[in-house]
Amino acid sequence: MHETHDYKLVVLYDMLGPHQKILQKLNAVATVSVLICCAVGSTLNYCLRMYGQAGGMYFVYILCGSGLCLVYPYVHELAHAFAVIAVKGKAPSVKFGKLAACCGSPFIIFSKPQYFFAAAFPFLFFGVAAIPVCIFLPAMFFPIAFMPAVYNLFCSMGDFYMINKAAKAPRGCAIID
Repeated sequence: MHETHDYKLVVLYDMLGPHQKILQKLNAVATVSVLICCAVGSTLNYCLRMYGQAGGMYFVYILCGSGLCLVYPYVHELAHAFAVIAVKGKAPSVKFGKLAACCGSPFIIFSKPQYFFAAAFPFLFFGVAAIPVCIFLPAMFFPIAFMPAVYNLFCSMGDFYMINKAAKAPRGCAIID
């Protein structure tokens, strides 16, 4: 049985709506940014940290990092789900599609701090985990950690967009994702 509340809808943000198309714009910017940063970061890593070493396997590690980037959207949404369970004690629905995933529920109502935590959790968790790995991992394996870390940064833009919108909402509001 779902909870019923007597809330009045004040504003609705539809990231997939025909007028906004925010999600498509964010995905385009994130994809281009990931490609540029991964190419530049991997090249700089090779030139600065591996100068004079054979780089035959380096390309294989770049492919491994790319493979992790393909899996990352699903792991990112599962992290949102774990955060929602931690904050609300209820499991949201997680849907998986081709190279995309989403997490949310029209029946889970968040306060602003709860929503901020659930929305920012994947970025913070994977960011904190990836930075030391990128620093201390041998240079040869750098792309394996760096590429998903860059993907985490740029692909959290949709979360930051929604956090920004929620931050501007009135105090005491209820947020449904």
